[in-house]
Amino acid sequence: MTEIIHYQDPQSRAVRTQTLLNFYEIPHQNVHIDIRKGENKSPDYLKIHPHGRVPAIQFDGQVIIESGAITLFLADLFAERMNTPKEGTPERAVLYEWMFFLHGSLEPQAMLGFNPETKAKGQAEVRRLLKGMSTRFKGPHVLGAEFSLLDVILYTELAWYRMIGLFPDGLEPFESFMKEHEKRIGPALSLRG
Repeated sequence: MTEIIHYQDPQSRAVRTQTLLNFYEIPHQNVHIDIRKGENKSPDYLKIHPHGRVPAIQFDGQVIIESGAITLFLADLFAERMNTPKEGTPERAVLYEWMFFLHGSLEPQAMLGFNPETKAKGQAEVRRLLKGMSTRFKGPHVLGAEFSLLDVILYTELAWYRMIGLFPDGLEPFESFMKEHEKRIGPALSLRG
């Protein structure tokens, strides 16, 4: 199989893709792009990612950007290993639902947590949005009885929120989900350099 080259910084959205690669033990080459040093704005890296963001992957001569797109690409490429729901099934639609929710609805509110003036609003919005999605949680795993990549993705997202003080402590089923998956997914988590 063609080698995956993963351009990442552990304190960025690349945590999602890096944790998937780690958890499923997918062979890859990591290229650390230190965003605090501005390496993401270098002319060489801008040829890889035109917006100077991480992550990006290179596979079979193609560069793929955006963590959600990379996640779904990996989900298809390693469908059996990741227990990816089959295309055209309701479970696959639920995978898309959660992905778009995490990236399009929840993350913009979480970004408020990086500013002390808007952190309380970010905390309240993250709690409100997750409370609404709690009805979409099948249990004991996100999609129901079977563990899948969606569990790894949700765990990673919520661990990031916990690290920055946005995790809604006590909110079920998310509190129990995090406790139940700590030993299984936690060691693969890539939040620090």
